[in-house]
Amino acid sequence: MPDSLPEVPPPGIRYNSAGAEQRLSAGTWLRMGLGIGMAIAGVILFGRYASNALPQAPLPVIAQIHGDLEATERAGQPVKLSALRGKVTVMACLYTVCPHGCAAVVAQMQKLNTDFGSRPDFHQVSLSVAPERDTTGFLRAYAEGVGVKRDDPWWFVSGDRQQTWDYMTHELQMQAPAVIPEEKRVNPLDLYEHDLRIVLIDRSGRVRGFYAAFHPQPEIAEVMTAKLHKDVRRLLDNPNL
Repeated sequence: MPDSLPEVPPPGIRYNSAGAEQRLSAGTWLRMGLGIGMAIAGVILFGRYASNALPQAPLPVIAQIHGDLEATERAGQPVKLSALRGKVTVMACLYTVCPHGCAAVVAQMQKLNTDFGSRPDFHQVSLSVAPERDTTGFLRAYAEGVGVKRDDPWWFVSGDRQQTWDYMTHELQMQAPAVIPEEKRVNPLDLYEHDLRIVLIDRSGRVRGFYAAFHPQPEIAEVMTAKLHKDVRRLLDNPNL
């Protein structure tokens, strides 16, 4: 009779540990994979629970707005920003032909308008840094172009340039706009450099946060815009914050 064939070991994965040959079955690897997956899921769930259950740090009070700005809204009527006292307000600079980050800022304000625009205690303002160009007609066409309706709680305003810049700098605590030297302009309409952060203001006229909706690192922009939405909701749902 021919010699008997050697016994064929069951399928598995071989590795050496502490000098001895070991064998892990496919079932063992499956159980290990499931265990690791459950552990990761547990960490994620705990993180979400902690985020919702643990006390949240209070929003900082960066500045108190004392002054006022009178400007013209895109529909042509004069408005005062002090009229928004009592509402949670989001403000940002705007330059309708801005080749830098204005589009990203407006996109985030559009999301806020979708999420909170039906609330009577919420409002947004886009302040033109170039009122000599961004006339009411320009702003009206721009707002219509990005889908903002006339009755949406969102003002597009222009006024005296120096007064507007002073309000941005001294009241909102934003970086001062500046004229871009001609040799550094992206195109002939690239006239002004300005702060691209979104400003959150509470019902009492206090600046509570700055949010870089436009950032060279997309991950940071994503984190900041998520925080903006969360903080707006916090102020809306907790009037005493």
